Amino acid sequence: MAHQVCHDVGKWIDTTVSEPLEKCVEQPCNWWCLCCNKWFCFIVWVVVTVAKWVVETVCEIVADVVDVLVAVIAGIVNIVIGIFTWDWARVWDALVGIVASVAGLIWDVVRTVTLGSLIGTFRDRANAWSLRNYVIGLIDGRRGYSAEDRRRIKEALGITAGGGFGLRLRFTAFRGFVRSDQTSGEGGVPDLVAWNNDPNETTQVDLKTLAGFRSTTFWQRGRPELDRSLSESDIDAYLADPSGTEPFTIFSMSNGVLEDKLAEAVVKGAQLGLILRFDKQDTQLTHPEHIRMSPSSPGTEALLRSPPFTRTLGTVDLAAAQRDMCTPITLASFLYTDNSFTGFAANLGSSTCLDGSSFPANDLTGCTFRDRLPDLAFRYVPIHEIGHTFGLCHVDGLHRIMLSTKQKSWFDWPTIPEFWLSGGPIFILDEAKKAWDYIVANFSVECLANRQFE
Repeated sequence: MAHQVCHDVGKWIDTTVSEPLEKCVEQPCNWWCLCCNKWFCFIVWVVVTVAKWVVETVCEIVADVVDVLVAVIAGIVNIVIGIFTWDWARVWDALVGIVASVAGLIWDVVRTVTLGSLIGTFRDRANAWSLRNYVIGLIDGRRGYSAEDRRRIKEALGITAGGGFGLRLRFTAFRGFVRSDQTSGEGGVPDLVAWNNDPNETTQVDLKTLAGFRSTTFWQRGRPELDRSLSESDIDAYLADPSGTEPFTIFSMSNGVLEDKLAEAVVKGAQLGLILRFDKQDTQLTHPEHIRMSPSSPGTEALLRSPPFTRTLGTVDLAAAQRDMCTPITLASFLYTDNSFTGFAANLGSSTCLDGSSFPANDLTGCTFRDRLPDLAFRYVPIHEIGHTFGLCHVDGLHRIMLSTKQKSWFDWPTIPEFWLSGGPIFILDEAKKAWDYIVANFSVECLANRQFE
């Protein structure tokens, strides 16, 4: 969360200073002084960008130091507990957290000393400038927009009005949970017991995996949260005699874990020209297919169309499906039927990938994800899936948010220099342009022309 504060500071500088200066640079030239008005604005823009880099760099390094302190203190506690309880996964996670936080601090210092982060700051600001102008061209060239539509859309996007450029979208982020006393079948058997004892492997939900006492594999572990202290033997006792156990709740992840993932989505979404806000909402999951989700288009469609999500198919009601795009959702649940997946998304319209291939439509909008360790690698899953809902495709390279090691290569030649410039995975400018191609093609005028928040 400390890093999001740094992002917010940089965003404020961009909104209140950098963007007005960029518009100043774009004003007509005063030929009587050899375009001195444009050059003056550009020089000030350079100074402001350097000042922004200094502020953000100091903030990021302080945040890194805080991360190290937290990781070391929490890590030592977890290592001790893990050793005494023979929970070697807990020890491993603590060590990974400590090493990752220290490495993050060292790398940010290296990037600062070698000026990689300064060059990256100029590149990012120039990309944002270029993206805004690209979107202006899309709006001006869109058939079917009236002059009033264009005026309203540009104002809502912050192109002609204040507040900064970007599509403001308010997501509902559902955090799934289950309760031990929920009963929906006959005979009064709690759902968790019935699902655990289900002989059908497709629909079975193993309660100990759900509660975090075991996992499908070591590398597919998540971090569910229980509302009270329970041991593995308590789960055995509950399965043997549900009535003799005090009711308990299992959340798909803690609020803190969810907030960290959503904060990363806010930071990275800005690279696409998206200004995201998330309204977190706990929702009880009462269907096993909502708990062990299907990582497939039909399974995701069925989940998103069912209560409490009730997304609409475009072939059924296109106007309603477009309204869904303007009120997007994401579900943080527990597991997938193939737990090597960490997320899955549905996109209303088709699009074209950067390599020229086609990205087919799913006829509705929404995405699901689950927690998975290590957080260093999987904190970007929500924004990766949100990228898919805007028509973005999988790519090569650890430096890219849309990487899929299932389909693409983890290494690409720009990976090393890009980490020097950005410090972590990014959306590139061409992806941002593709996202806006999708937005202008599929979002309704009313959605684009109504600013959801300031």
